[in-house]
Amino acid sequence: MQSSELTNEMLLSMLKESDHRAFEEIYRRFWRSLFRQLYAKSGDMELAEELTQKIFVSLWERRADLQIQFLPSYLDAAARFSFINHLKSVIKAERFANVAKSEEESKQQQSSLDALAAKELMAQLYDGLEKLSPKTRQIFVMSRLEYQPIKKIALALHLSEKAVEYHITKSLKSLRIILRDYLAVAILAISVSLTLVFS
Repeated sequence: MQSSELTNEMLLSMLKESDHRAFEEIYRRFWRSLFRQLYAKSGDMELAEELTQKIFVSLWERRADLQIQFLPSYLDAAARFSFINHLKSVIKAERFANVAKSEEESKQQQSSLDALAAKELMAQLYDGLEKLSPKTRQIFVMSRLEYQPIKKIALALHLSEKAVEYHITKSLKSLRIILRDYLAVAILAISVSLTLVFS
């Protein structure tokens, strides 16, 4: 079978076995889209290329330990956090270069980046919600975003409480799968961020 005929799932399985052909095919399929995403965020072609390369280096180095459900969403999240961590490293460098910068100002910059990460996560959440059925999505919003009790939701939608519980369980299960890769990268990004802060 030609490399181009392999599914992403097949490539991930082969990658875990240190198959260079699989890695090269993943690189061929996704390098351009990741580069474009990072270039759009940074406006710097050289930086975008450097960050893109680092994503693939990390993918290869951590191939045996990665638990990836959907390769495109994992790489998309990796690009987002790669850029956020780059911004944090720039702030750290500026902090040491300019000792007169107040601690409060640094905290405000860090807070802004944390807010950006939270915004990215919410964007992923809403993308995930769009993939749910209208009824399941409506019940999830009422329960988890509007904090309405199950009994009130059941009365409002003329459903049994068990039916409401079913839709909530279904939505949480679906979102957990959809967000799994994004959160995996988020956890990695947090560890990198702590290294930047304390190194």
